[in-house]
Amino acid sequence: MQNPTTPQTGAAPTDIEALQLRVAALEEFFVQFVTVLECERRGFTAERMNAWLDMCTARMQMTGSAKPQEIRALRNLQAKVLM
Repeated sequence: MQNPTTPQTGAAPTDIEALQLRVAALEEFFVQFVTVLECERRGFTAERMNAWLDMCTARMQMTGSAKPQEIRALRNLQAKVLM
């Protein structure tokens, strides 16, 4: 049994590293999601998804339904994945 005050060592990532890994995984997921949507050929393209996200983030900003940092993070993700 470990003492709770003893720092853990080993291969476990820190909170920041774990978050960075989750963000990278999320970005990759959305890249794949967009690829699948493009291949479906039912009219929902990356361009339409990009326009939809533009509308959503503008609405979030206008209504104050999300923090400015959250909107910036979503727009950054959008830029990496869709543009």
